[in-house]
Amino acid sequence: MKKNAFLAVALASLLTFPCAAAAAEGFQGPQGAGGFQGPTSAVTVDTVAKAQKSQDETPVTLTGTILERIAGGDDKYTFRDSSGQIVVEIDEELFLGRSVTPQTKVRLYGKVDKEMMKTTKIDVKRLDILQ
Repeated sequence: MKKNAFLAVALASLLTFPCAAAAAEGFQGPQGAGGFQGPTSAVTVDTVAKAQKSQDETPVTLTGTILERIAGGDDKYTFRDSSGQIVVEIDEELFLGRSVTPQTKVRLYGKVDKEMMKTTKIDVKRLDILQ
């Protein structure tokens, strides 16, 4: 009887140890498995200078102006803020029929797009007009 009780305790310890270790490492199970189910804050890059030094897919929020459309690139523009200039890709539908000039202050939300041997650019997901 004591042998069976010892085996049961040993087996239970072995089965719960991986779960305890995963919890200690911040493991998150599938959605609906409990735990926090809300947004995750992320470090967002907020200047062109920081974006140019960031890794691919880093979230960005940039405030400045769109200077010009780049010839040959229907959705590529030159964007400037107080720290520098960078190429941004803005799909036409993000303008929502609104007119933007080089004097219009805008806020762009997107991600850094780095490709080997190419200039870093920003893939814009949302455009807000501030003026």
